[in-house]
Amino acid sequence: MAGPVAEKPENPRSIRTRQSLVAAGLQLFAERPVDAVPIDDIVAAAGVAKGSFFNHFEDKQKFADAIGAEIRMDLEARVSAANRHLEDPLQRLTGGMRVAVDYTLTEKERSIVMTRGFRLMTGRDHPLNSGLRKDIDAASAQGLVRKEAETTGLLFWLGACHSLMASVIELRLSRRKAAALMQDMMFMALLGLGVSEKQARGLADESAAMLLVAPAKAS
Repeated sequence: MAGPVAEKPENPRSIRTRQSLVAAGLQLFAERPVDAVPIDDIVAAAGVAKGSFFNHFEDKQKFADAIGAEIRMDLEARVSAANRHLEDPLQRLTGGMRVAVDYTLTEKERSIVMTRGFRLMTGRDHPLNSGLRKDIDAASAQGLVRKEAETTGLLFWLGACHSLMASVIELRLSRRKAAALMQDMMFMALLGLGVSEKQARGLADESAAMLLVAPAKAS
């Protein structure tokens, strides 16, 4: 009996077409909401035929979700790089929030797209949430957060990070003001998870000081 047929790799032309569509989508979705960007504008900006769009994406929402996921993957890679030497789950949580704010300051267009009405992929089992889930679970296992964090901590922390990024964009904050806002929000979020006031204050102060140093380098 014959084995499964291996999938053919995408040809270079197809890869270039997809890259052109994604680049056009990033630019247009940073300027306008998804509903205000017709597919005709996307293919015109990408310089490809309209049929090429549907060779890669089922519809505009799937296209938007793919772009949002791609940006989130980029952000998660930066969080992982920043946390690679940290073992304390609370330091890893606060490190992730700090990197998210830094990303908003240094990758404004991509951050606008990610926070502008795209699916947030909030499920505990979603692959993009695996790092955060492990950190929340580790903090809970060590008794660093309240027990409710086991079920709602991931959603709570994602919401705090998303709201913080959106505020930095909407208010057009400088790095200094963004650090101050993150400091206060991180402190409140840690308290919400059940972290002691003293520890929450120390982590928030440390993260704000780190954000004021040099911006993180893109990977």
